[in-house]
Amino acid sequence: MPTRDIRCPACRRPLPEDPATLNSLNRCPACNAPLTIATFPGFRRVPVAGRAAERITGEGEAACFFHATRKAAVPCDDCGRFLCALCDIPVDGRHLCPTCIDTAHKTGTVRGLERSRTRWDAMVWYANLGLFTGIGIPFVTLFNILVTIFRWRAADSRVANVRRRMILGTLVSVLACAGLATLIVVAFIL
Repeated sequence: MPTRDIRCPACRRPLPEDPATLNSLNRCPACNAPLTIATFPGFRRVPVAGRAAERITGEGEAACFFHATRKAAVPCDDCGRFLCALCDIPVDGRHLCPTCIDTAHKTGTVRGLERSRTRWDAMVWYANLGLFTGIGIPFVTLFNILVTIFRWRAADSRVANVRRRMILGTLVSVLACAGLATLIVVAFIL
């Protein structure tokens, strides 16, 4: 099996294979070009071949729900259907069948299948751009308060503290709204 090598984008020469050395490089050893390298832990991991589905050899053996001629290896943890080695999909320590995976993907019930996540804290900060218009300040503040209340229990981001950033963004908009209200009151008094 060919090894995966990382090459310098400038001179195309291979870089060292040791992950610790590779991640600490900031210049190419050959051409001295600046580098920024980050590798995933599984980069050097060798792919593992899947199990082969065995044929049913004797009377009374359980068959796969999807392949009648294949021997059942495990039951689906959600629906209980017998699955051969081809149909068994391990997700977060559970064995699921293709139908349950499809259902879980549509309903979002299995975290290991999640492909995207809305960053509600980012939505609050994007809405704060409306604070610069002056007219939209009350609407931005109302939006931010509602997002913070109704999306408080939304799934956290894997890269940022969502709740802290939502509170901070909402606080900024509330202070801007309070400042606008103070300016309006002062303008009417004077």
